[in-house]
Amino acid sequence: MLVAQLCTDNPLISCMLMFTSLLLCTHGTAGARQAERLVFADLYPRNPEITVTVLTIIDQDWQGMTGDDWLNSSHTHTTFLDHVQQQMQEENEEDWQRIKEQYPLAREASFVGTVGPIEETIAAQARQRDCDLIVIGPHRESKRLFNLKMEKGLRSRINTISFHKILPCPLLVAPLNADAD
Repeated sequence: MLVAQLCTDNPLISCMLMFTSLLLCTHGTAGARQAERLVFADLYPRNPEITVTVLTIIDQDWQGMTGDDWLNSSHTHTTFLDHVQQQMQEENEEDWQRIKEQYPLAREASFVGTVGPIEETIAAQARQRDCDLIVIGPHRESKRLFNLKMEKGLRSRINTISFHKILPCPLLVAPLNADAD
């Protein structure tokens, strides 16, 4: 059972929570890596008996990528979609390998990749796995276009209003670390 003392730097706002199964949502961005660090460097080492599932969701919106449909047959379109999904899964597996190398305890976790609407998929996976805590990375402000540097990871964002309505368990957002850029 995970007993996490949050806000350890301020005992006035500390709280004790008990969890047995945790769903870590990550997609390789700097914000998601902060959630990984919170789980595998802070929470899991103190509570190795918890079950951790690492979830990477590929937003279903990518399936709308069709290009010049008038040039494509349905077979070409299907072949293209299969190829893109395979490429994304390979990138997920590379990212999972990075996590396992950076945090050796992560080798004990289950890794799941799926395609679907972000909010609904997180909620469904948490329900399916009987998770009692979901961990995500902090909201990060988008940089201005002229300062934007390309970085690895999916750029999907959670619609917090719809997400909070369907949460099956508590949600923990990793603290924003300004030095993580």
